[in-house]
Amino acid sequence: MNVASRWLVAAAWCLVIEAEADEPPRPLREAPAAGTIKVDDRVPNGVVEVFVEVDELLLLDEADDGEMPRDPRQAQFWQQRKQIREHAKHLEQAFQPALRTELEMIRRSCGSLSSEARREVLAAGRAAVTKTALAFATWEIQGGAGSRDFDAQKGIQEPLAQAVEPLVSADEFATYQRQQRLRGERRHQAARIAIVSKLDRRLDLTEAQRRAIEVDLERHWEASWVRELDDRGVIMNNERPAPDYADVCIAPHLDEAQKAQWQRWRKAAGSAVVGMHVHVGLNPNGQGLHQEDDWWTK
Repeated sequence: MNVASRWLVAAAWCLVIEAEADEPPRPLREAPAAGTIKVDDRVPNGVVEVFVEVDELLLLDEADDGEMPRDPRQAQFWQQRKQIREHAKHLEQAFQPALRTELEMIRRSCGSLSSEARREVLAAGRAAVTKTALAFATWEIQGGAGSRDFDAQKGIQEPLAQAVEPLVSADEFATYQRQQRLRGERRHQAARIAIVSKLDRRLDLTEAQRRAIEVDLERHWEASWVRELDDRGVIMNNERPAPDYADVCIAPHLDEAQKAQWQRWRKAAGSAVVGMHVHVGLNPNGQGLHQEDDWWTK
């Protein structure tokens, strides 16, 4: 392709981008027979949430699918369900430490649960992991990965809370909710510290810059930014992932030389680049617990 042709292609892409910018936000593509991805932009502080409705057919035994339909469209959905289920099986293992962490929070706050109630909560947690794994697989296979955040922790935590609430006293459940809130606050604070430390190592911030970024992060914090705790030392293009999802809190406090470095870092390993290659957030609680307490099966 010669230089003139390249300029024509670039100009065409610019026109496409400008046209799309004028259009209202659109939901991600749907596949009714495998699940539906819905995007809700009408939430506080500009946070975008994703709701994945898992088709009930995915929750059935694979044998119940029968033979592949002759109709091409139905055959496509039939094959996609198999693909989603297979991917979800692997994801269930990745979510187990997160489930055990949630169960431990319940055990410490709601010690009065009877043996029968424990089994009920444990079953609810395992069902939540299965459904969350199916939702995550649906989200990835239908094109959601890299374009929106998926809150796996919420998919496990909320069903467990709903199962626990009618089984314990109001005081115990209030204690559980308080501990969850405090835990969330600790994780958010740890993520802010991690972001500033990473920036300092790469951009050599001054004390005033560190403090200014810390204040801005706290003031404009979004729950999804806790993803920084999921960074396991990934390297992309010889760079650690740049926390540019929080650019609005970072760029205004950099000098010109640092801004140039920041832009090069973002280009090499920004969230858009890393998100295309690395699945972040499979374990929303960091390393998590590798074995649930025997208390749950007594």
